[in-house]
Amino acid sequence: MGLGLFLISGSILALQVLHMRILSVQMWYHHAYIVLTMAMLGFAVAGTVTTLFPKLKEGNVARRLAWLSSAFGVTVVLGHVLQSLVADGMSMSGSNTGAVLLSCLLLLVPYSCGGLVITLTLSAGGNVHRRYAVNLLGSAVGTWLFVLAISPLGGERLLAACALIGPLAGVFFALAGRDKRSLVGSLAVAAAGIAVMAMGPDLLEIRMAKDKRALAVKDGEVIDQRWTPLSRLDLVKFVDDNGKRDEIHILQDGGAGTFMQSKDTWKARHELGAHRISYRPHIRRALATGYRPDVLIIGVGGGPDLREAIHAGAKSVMGIEINPEMARVTGVDYADYNGHIFDHKDVSVVVGEGRSTLRRLDKKFDVIIIAGADTYTAGAAGAFVLSESYLYTQEALGDYFDHLKPEGTLSILRLYDKPTRETLRIFGTAMLELRRRGAKEPSKHCAVIGQVEGFLGGTVFSTNPLHEDVIAFYRTAATVTAPKLEVEFVPGYEKDNPFTRLASAIDAGTEEEFFESYPLKVRPVTDDSPFFFDFHSIWDSAEFEDSACARAFGIRWPIAASILRDLLLQATVLVLALVLLPLVVRHRKDLAHAHAGRHILYFLSLGAGFMLLEISMVQRLILFLGHPTYALTVVLFSFLFFAGIGSALSERLFKDPAKGIRIAIMLIAVLIGVMTFALPKIAATFLHLDLGMRIAVAIVVLAPLTVLMGMPFPLALRRLRETTPGLMPWAIGANGGASVIASALAAAMAMEVGFAFVGLVAGGVYLIGMLCATTGPLAACRGRDCGADVGPSERYTPPPSRENARAPAPVVGGCDP
Repeated sequence: MGLGLFLISGSILALQVLHMRILSVQMWYHHAYIVLTMAMLGFAVAGTVTTLFPKLKEGNVARRLAWLSSAFGVTVVLGHVLQSLVADGMSMSGSNTGAVLLSCLLLLVPYSCGGLVITLTLSAGGNVHRRYAVNLLGSAVGTWLFVLAISPLGGERLLAACALIGPLAGVFFALAGRDKRSLVGSLAVAAAGIAVMAMGPDLLEIRMAKDKRALAVKDGEVIDQRWTPLSRLDLVKFVDDNGKRDEIHILQDGGAGTFMQSKDTWKARHELGAHRISYRPHIRRALATGYRPDVLIIGVGGGPDLREAIHAGAKSVMGIEINPEMARVTGVDYADYNGHIFDHKDVSVVVGEGRSTLRRLDKKFDVIIIAGADTYTAGAAGAFVLSESYLYTQEALGDYFDHLKPEGTLSILRLYDKPTRETLRIFGTAMLELRRRGAKEPSKHCAVIGQVEGFLGGTVFSTNPLHEDVIAFYRTAATVTAPKLEVEFVPGYEKDNPFTRLASAIDAGTEEEFFESYPLKVRPVTDDSPFFFDFHSIWDSAEFEDSACARAFGIRWPIAASILRDLLLQATVLVLALVLLPLVVRHRKDLAHAHAGRHILYFLSLGAGFMLLEISMVQRLILFLGHPTYALTVVLFSFLFFAGIGSALSERLFKDPAKGIRIAIMLIAVLIGVMTFALPKIAATFLHLDLGMRIAVAIVVLAPLTVLMGMPFPLALRRLRETTPGLMPWAIGANGGASVIASALAAAMAMEVGFAFVGLVAGGVYLIGMLCATTGPLAACRGRDCGADVGPSERYTPPPSRENARAPAPVVGGCDP
């Protein structure tokens, strides 16, 4: 049964990340967050089922595994088809509570089937250690499967491949059980899976919600589509009847678009437009001295800003593009259409995450431009984020100013809306950074011009005060009607608006009063809580806002907060209904055991603490590894592999479970505290290394902590097995339910207090669990010392979860889904 277990373990892991990508395409990126929660809930449900129906672990278990593996594949496909219908009818301008709940249930079914396969396999007879090793290896391989397979297969075929692995695993289970009927059934489902995979793009089309699709495509024609680990790229061509417009828009997950303009129809944009205002101080300088600027563009996209820089007289232009496929589309596959801008003698393009790459550059620039680049498209690439962006934090602005020459200018283009939010937040963040660097009046270093057509806010921040000639030129934007421009701020500007009020407040050092009084959250964000697009409290019950920009883009704020609240509520209700209620019905009498409350609170703490720490670590390694997908993969691999090693070691190292729990958790808390403060310094020290070496450093740093995290769960289960076996179902249910809720709660907490604090909370939760399990009557709890009636009990096997790695027989098995 080993090969079947290996296949199903890898498939489930790859499917989780793929489902995140799919929901990001179909709806908004916020919805991808439900995947992790439902995967964890599916495994908790699997544990409940095996508890309620212990006979599943008797007789020909391999036959049941074969049918369940085939059911996993079938429900993956059927769930996707139904999910497409749900997404197609969704409106992107509301919370869609009912649709989100239905999406949760459609995801829950295949993960429950997969969880049952792993749970029953680990409980079926001997060789538990070997099976756990196979389970662990399959899951570890699955963490990389998505990254390697998404581009060559595409989203639809990779989904079909993940589903196909189910019946293929069923074949091996059927062979192990020597059951002809399940073998024939698995082969039939596998044959159907092969046909589905061949028809993937047609049968399993991943469509966007109807109003999102209408917004993205409009009157254009989709001419190409590419899948990458970061996003799905849709190339939409727009050509008007008179031949004056010939553009290809490149959409990332149906939004966050960029464009290429035909070399025959391209022309430079208005010199006061958002994309060009940062060049004005250097054009003036060039006219006086002939100096030509060095330009850096973060977020190359379709390359229009490369052209603008060349047109403005740049001496050299370096572009940084996070998505390799975007660079290939723009610079290679459509190079003829795009005027071979990547091949220009003064242009160079580097593939990498903007800030991570910039930190490794030993060069300074006259102009740095970030034209609406968004990193949340990947983050939904993968992982545990709601709407984060590391490009616009306080630390990011520091990185940009560090790489500017003495007379350099920084320009950041963000959404321009009223009430203003994104542009205002950037404005305040940059001014505060200028003040930190010694600017006595930061307002003299800044300008903001709004471009009404396109809803773009153009900002300029100069290391030196802006020259009077430049200021006078910026003021003329108020007279421009095509495109329609608005002067929001220049030094000495007397118009009463949020920009002038914030500028005056920062000059006077009273910015906190402004931030407190402004109706939206526009304080600067940090790398620890990089939710740049979060302008409302996650608990804010205010009605959705309405504005011209919101109507144009088909959204109504605060949709992200609404989705997360719905997810928290729905996850809690589902845990109560599918995990707690069955336990109450079947095992309520077991709560009468001595110290049941202490034991259950301990397992609640383990589930919540493990998940909170895992999510915190994923987020904190994104900048170091340069990509959300790499951070997710490395953290999952490390938490799986090394927690398994810790579980294996726990039996040999600690004969007294209470002592082992105490030592392991105290060391976990210490390491969490050390890593909270040391991780940024470690990242800065090794950031110059290439990606492979940085991945190795991250794994080495995580290894000691994750080895220890694999110990508390099996140690406590061993003690329960010796003392109070009737509480084991409650322990498993409490652990799984806490993991589910914590996976959703982590984002809400991070948006309010930051990911480092989430990690510290995880350490505190672990310590609470330790106090419950190792003090008072449980200080040295073994056998009858716990006050329990110990007698014969049935062999019990917990379901897989992130931390309940292998313990010696009787079985305590498992692994991350």
